[in-house]
Amino acid sequence: MYFSPKKHILSNVILLVTLIRFIGFVMSGSVRTLIRRGGMLPDMADQMVWRIQSGIAILTIILSASVFAVALHRIRRYFDIIPEEERSELAALQEETFGSDLSNLNGEIIRKLLETWFVIFVGVQLMYEVFSEVYRLFALRLYDAIADSGRLMTDAYTSLYNLSHSFKYQGMLIALLLGVIMTAIFLDDRTLKLVAILAASVYLLSSTGLEMATFSVLGRDVGIVWSSVIFHVIDTVGMVFLALYLRIRYHGV
Repeated sequence: MYFSPKKHILSNVILLVTLIRFIGFVMSGSVRTLIRRGGMLPDMADQMVWRIQSGIAILTIILSASVFAVALHRIRRYFDIIPEEERSELAALQEETFGSDLSNLNGEIIRKLLETWFVIFVGVQLMYEVFSEVYRLFALRLYDAIADSGRLMTDAYTSLYNLSHSFKYQGMLIALLLGVIMTAIFLDDRTLKLVAILAASVYLLSSTGLEMATFSVLGRDVGIVWSSVIFHVIDTVGMVFLALYLRIRYHGV
């Protein structure tokens, strides 16, 4: 069976969850900046930042899961109106009656795509948060090991940090791009497939071909890891683009 072409369940969920995750990202960055400028001892500041950021990450995941739970509950409620054995007959009747005015995907496919994106935005996101902490500890211990070894070793650390930083994001990035590809396959959308391939190519280039950029801001040196920049652009701007594209381009998606 098909839902109303005016209902945009999947695109609305992706847009709302992306907004929640972006707000969490901004809050985490703000907390880190404020605490480290507060004059607290570095070790105490790092511990407080870690605790608050962990709480924000957990809250973000819970809110994201809640959005998916509400959407899936709505779909189940729509399905419950029509007996299961009559749904295929209703779908055929809807296709015959409404033709091009029908939703581009039926309710069952939308449910499957919602479950796919739930796994990405909740399950993979949880793993991403865990491995981000593992990577943070790795970077700190590596820095401690070579911090007193002179400028040459510090430069080596910077290069190693830049090269290894992409590993922190690659799992989440692969999951996001797989979600885009799966959505594109169901919609038979070549544009989304090409965009996913382009995004993957840009990330690979930033991870292997670009060195860390260093800028001086207010007397402090700030390093920019390009793989991190590209990931966060895909994770925010890219997902907003996906949601708006689905909403504008397709009926009922």
